[in-house]
Amino acid sequence: MQKIDLHIHTVYSDGTFTPTEVVKKAKELGLTAVSITDHDSVSGVEEAIRAGEKIGVEVVPGIEMSSNIGEDEIHILGYYLNWKDKTFLAQLQLFQEDRAKRNQKLLKRLEKLGMKLDYQEIKNIAPRGVVSRLHIARLMVKNGYVSSIGEAFEEWLNAGKPAYIGRMKVSPFEVIQLILKVDGIPVLAHPYLSKRDDLIPEMVKRGLMGIEVYQSVHNEQTVAHYRKIAEEYHLLITGGSDCHGKGKGKILMGTVDIPSSILDELKKAKGRIEKIYTAKIW
Repeated sequence: MQKIDLHIHTVYSDGTFTPTEVVKKAKELGLTAVSITDHDSVSGVEEAIRAGEKIGVEVVPGIEMSSNIGEDEIHILGYYLNWKDKTFLAQLQLFQEDRAKRNQKLLKRLEKLGMKLDYQEIKNIAPRGVVSRLHIARLMVKNGYVSSIGEAFEEWLNAGKPAYIGRMKVSPFEVIQLILKVDGIPVLAHPYLSKRDDLIPEMVKRGLMGIEVYQSVHNEQTVAHYRKIAEEYHLLITGGSDCHGKGKGKILMGTVDIPSSILDELKKAKGRIEKIYTAKIW
């Protein structure tokens, strides 16, 4: 069975591989296609596409965008979007600036809690992308404040924990619309982590087109659960490992069995969007 991986991060967000390294690793693993889905960034897409063309790995333009309902964080993936759209890029810049401000507040909060971190050292971990909580968690481990990245999030950085700092309030419905406006396919990422299945019907009404059924955090029961939901709401089924290179301790790329037929369905959906756009009905 040909396999793909449609959820991968690079150094342009909180991964440790460059886009070229992602594509080369995919080739080594026998993957036929990957998608670069950096957080609120499309900066790595072009490099990945060029590398893929050279070595024979298909690269799907993608993104992972953060949103909130109350204190709950919900991530939306966007596939085959017009990632060069200037208005869209300007909106991403606002998100990135907000993320940078949030991180500065987070570092001050951690210092008050007895965990002083050098911002320049964090920037050295993330030389190309905007600093994220994962980068901060990695330095917390390095400095001995916590024993693992999981502990950093579960005890300090997650919502409701002592060091948590909220970010710009953007609803998943708004993010779905942003992706649709650049002719992308919006997909709910790792639904098991957000645990807000109650929002799926409304997200579908607002334009959600797919759900990430196959995921590194989904066991067989979870896969069956979200497959059923996808079928009930006529949603596309997608899948990805959520690989961050070595950022979470091990390389997840290729560890989830995702059939290439999923990509065929995504392409059909993209074709329908293009026909609608051409007919000026959109």
